[in-house]
Amino acid sequence: MTAEARARLRTAVGTRFVGGTPLGDTARSALDLYRELRRMPGGVRERARERAGTVPRPDVTTWRRSQRPSGSELEHLHSLAVTTANRTAVHVVVEDGTGVDATRRSVEAGLWPHTRLRVVAPGGIDEVLAQLADEDLLVVLAPGDTVERDLTFRVADALWSNPSLHLVTWEDDLRDVADAQRFRFRPVTWSPELLLSANVAGRCLAVRVDRVRAAGGWNGSAPDPWWDLLARLDPPPDRVRHLPQVLAGVGDRCDVDAASMIPAVAGILARRGWPATPVADPHGVRITWELEEWPRVTVVVPTRHNRPLLTSLFASLRTTEYPDWELRIVDNGGRSAERDAWYAEQLIGIDSHVTWWEEPFNYGTVNNHGVAAGDGDVVVLLNDDTEVEPGWLRELAGWASQTEIGTVGVQLVEGRGLIQHGGVVVGMSGMADHLFAGLPPHSVTPFGSTDWYRNTSANTAACLAMRRELWDRIGGLDERFQLLGSDVVLGLDARAAGHRNVTTPAIRVRHLESVTRGTDVPMGDMFASYWRYDRLLRVGDPYFTPCLSLDSPELRLRPLAEPTPLERVGPHLGRSFSVFRQSASVDEASMLADMCRLDEEQIQAFAQRRAGVVGARDVRTVNWFLPDIENPFYGGIATALRIADHLRVHHGVENRFIVWSSPNEAWFRSAINASFPGLSAAPIYFHDGSLGGRLDELPSCDVAVATQWPTAYVVAAFDRAERGFYLVQDFEPMFHPAGTMYALAEESYRIGLYGLCNTVSMGRFYSEDYGGSSTHFVPAVDDRVFHARTRVERGADDPVTVFLYARPGHWRNCWEMVSLALDELKATYGSRLRIVTAGSWARPDDIGRGIDHLGLLDYRSTGDLYRSADIGISLTVSPHPSYLPLELMACGVAVVAFDLPPGYWILHDDENCLLSRRTVPGLVQQVARLVDDPLLRRRIQGAGVATIARHHSDWDPALSRVYHAMCDPERFARRDAGIVASDLSGVTGSPLLGLGPVPAPPA
Repeated sequence: MTAEARARLRTAVGTRFVGGTPLGDTARSALDLYRELRRMPGGVRERARERAGTVPRPDVTTWRRSQRPSGSELEHLHSLAVTTANRTAVHVVVEDGTGVDATRRSVEAGLWPHTRLRVVAPGGIDEVLAQLADEDLLVVLAPGDTVERDLTFRVADALWSNPSLHLVTWEDDLRDVADAQRFRFRPVTWSPELLLSANVAGRCLAVRVDRVRAAGGWNGSAPDPWWDLLARLDPPPDRVRHLPQVLAGVGDRCDVDAASMIPAVAGILARRGWPATPVADPHGVRITWELEEWPRVTVVVPTRHNRPLLTSLFASLRTTEYPDWELRIVDNGGRSAERDAWYAEQLIGIDSHVTWWEEPFNYGTVNNHGVAAGDGDVVVLLNDDTEVEPGWLRELAGWASQTEIGTVGVQLVEGRGLIQHGGVVVGMSGMADHLFAGLPPHSVTPFGSTDWYRNTSANTAACLAMRRELWDRIGGLDERFQLLGSDVVLGLDARAAGHRNVTTPAIRVRHLESVTRGTDVPMGDMFASYWRYDRLLRVGDPYFTPCLSLDSPELRLRPLAEPTPLERVGPHLGRSFSVFRQSASVDEASMLADMCRLDEEQIQAFAQRRAGVVGARDVRTVNWFLPDIENPFYGGIATALRIADHLRVHHGVENRFIVWSSPNEAWFRSAINASFPGLSAAPIYFHDGSLGGRLDELPSCDVAVATQWPTAYVVAAFDRAERGFYLVQDFEPMFHPAGTMYALAEESYRIGLYGLCNTVSMGRFYSEDYGGSSTHFVPAVDDRVFHARTRVERGADDPVTVFLYARPGHWRNCWEMVSLALDELKATYGSRLRIVTAGSWARPDDIGRGIDHLGLLDYRSTGDLYRSADIGISLTVSPHPSYLPLELMACGVAVVAFDLPPGYWILHDDENCLLSRRTVPGLVQQVARLVDDPLLRRRIQGAGVATIARHHSDWDPALSRVYHAMCDPERFARRDAGIVASDLSGVTGSPLLGLGPVPAPPA
């Protein structure tokens, strides 16, 4: 390709494939993929063909080889192993016997210099255990087991990253087996209920020595000593780290007779306080529930009056062996006297109630109605196309009665007797699918037996139980779903509330799925599912394994280049998804410079329109000019939607959304509905960002609001609004390096739009630095998510936890600086300090660094994370401190932030936070003060909670002046100008202004 042709191509890409649009994101993702493949010598054709489906799935040998690090990767790991400050000792103990030499060779070839191999006589493990330090890791192997060279380094690094861990586990393979059955994969997240059925980890576990001692030591005489130890530990899920890599080879699976482990399982139940007894079953250990008093159960069955199905269901329900239950049927098939009589005859002997539903069918609505009408302490949702067995309700009610448990599902079988549901895996087959679907019962798979109790992300509502108290707390099924997905969300909500979902194989329910509803999936349910499944679609289902394919429920090894769930669902949603990394391309700058052509004549015309509208005017309609919506729960977009919803609720304003994007109304409407359902019916329009063209086709309005700097140019050019506003939420020029985009962003402040500024600092620079007329509001936090009410202070022996929002792809968050500070802090404090990061943009190369990166988090789960942290680092160099310090304070976290005067309205040094110089030593010093001084840390934490409680815990008063400022912006601008012009250090706020005391800058 000639230089001229390449230049033409770059121009075409820059002008047509705009970042933030579906077409642009698709093109850029394709380019990123191409570049990624080019960096993989020898693998380009294979991976490309594999992705295109033209090559077979990898065989076992090929897949196993792909799990091992390359020579260069081993060299890199070795260099990390010898330079890290980590000194965790890993003691590998093996009893002498046949094959021990192979074990010895594999351990001695390992990368971790602090590995200690002990070969002991049979029964000699306890003697070794007595010699070890509490903080060391113990690995017990059988003679002949082998480990990969990087195993001991990775387990030591896991404990270094999270000193709170009790246990580290990994995958293994069975030697001399030629198919996928040689592998036994585990869920990524520890599954306590799986431990009742089997030795979850096999021999693939490293345990802290102090935890082994606390559990009573090593019991070498147990039928399976590893299972016996795990049963006595019964570790909390957050104290276990699983490495989803094959790091060991074994000669056998430690399979023992289930009856021999009954005492160990009985110990688990006793320690949990569960009223149950384990019994041996031909297919493993089973739990027999022995509740002192069985709760009343409400069984809800929605139907469209399918008599053949109902007849079969009622016949099976009559066999139910349960003391106290009621049946509530919600029928939307149309009422008649003959149908009433049929029900009366069919339901003789059953405590039953029939409700005739006349509204359009919505699965969540009819079930919620049925539950609300019932009086059971346990709720059971049951489809009309099911048949149950006698003990079904005892099994469900027994599990559901335990406070740790959320939803309870069962193993469903279809008409041929094959498994139809063994729990829900989010991301399988695209959005979600059923585990073990299509397998015969009692199958053994690379993911273990289908006969094991399992924790799952969710269960299908074809047969699902939950405590009524938890149901009410969650709010039941989400009625934004028409037919499919609300049951998955119910499980996700139960997990978010701190409960574990369980799927039991102890009973089977026959389920003829889709007989009633058909096989079509409403597109609205697809979009609604995306917004609730988003995190798991990106990072994976915690109760599945990345080693197995998500193509379908068939449990096959995952190909190297298998499309991700997001790549699968993207075409159905009209979107492409990629990791954001900030750039400053010439093509993007040229495109924006060409689009933002607001000439002097247009600026003067806008000024004349503004001057012609004076005094107070009622605001009935508002047009919001938005950029593309990537996530409606965070940042500036969330605030814009929150203000729109506030105007709707409190002032009856009609909101319209004008989006700079390719038309995809379903996507944007679902995004708005997911975050602010009250806005879901608001009109949505699309525009291409140009200042001419079809702006005159948009509806006229009382107020038009720009929400990002390119939209400010559009609002100024839009002549069908009485007044134009600019929602200023940060100093956006700083998002770009000095140059064209910086200049364009800065110039947007001079156009003459009324400023609606997020914080007094934004109002000050808009009015003083750029001569604009502005009013401001002081933000709040969502108290439902960000609060300290459920905060649990950690014990004296737990490490101090430091949280940081990791955003390496965005330069204004100073990742380069803070990462060096974190390295220094971890080297100084070691296991006394845990460093936790989260974020979706990119994962830092954190192996060996002691950073525990959690990846993308669901919006609501961020509050739980913050409540688990002691110190939060919140860094930005822009005038707006972001919502992060407010949210951290609300959750009881001691905040460290940069010392920037624009943040003084909320950040009071040595009172509710510590402010740092913008240097590595500055950050290290302030974080170290909080680590070393628990009293200081608690004082800062308490002051932060009090600050938020006084001024920033309720959005309604925070936004109370926005509508009035829209009605009379000049009056409010004059009032705010007087405040900003005064000495801010002496201002005490009023409820009207939303201002609290603003302290003097620190000396």
